[in-house]
Amino acid sequence: MAGDDAVTFAEQRLTIEELETPVIQIWEGVLALPLVGAVDTRRAQLMNEKLLVRIVETGSEIVLVDISGVPVVDTAVSGHLLETVSAARLLGAEVIIVGLSARTAMTLVQLGQDLAGVTTRTTMARGLQLALAQLGYKVTKQDAGMLAEPS
Repeated sequence: MAGDDAVTFAEQRLTIEELETPVIQIWEGVLALPLVGAVDTRRAQLMNEKLLVRIVETGSEIVLVDISGVPVVDTAVSGHLLETVSAARLLGAEVIIVGLSARTAMTLVQLGQDLAGVTTRTTMARGLQLALAQLGYKVTKQDAGMLAEPS
């Protein structure tokens, strides 16, 4: 019975880790890493490991790291983000940090974090648009009248 509890606990922990750090391929060559909740050292290490494996597996060139769900971006979190950027670059992928709020931007400036050379966008949509443009895709808005079926 105790062995069953250990297996169940291990399975639950694995499931939680999968949900904590999902790395999603959202387009050919583009991965997304949405972050929700606090980012501590353990989670950052797990996040980086999973992300780097997925970059290699998919051959992705661009990673969108969405921090809109991170409640506090402090020196430690920004340090973890910079590690992610550096590691991904070593594998040939560019990281675009998306989901920055005005408050987060001001906090990073006040902390003196050097984000020079790190591409950022305010929203996932703007980050995806940039990523697709860098991959040579043209994003255009179709005329709504063109989408209607003939009557």
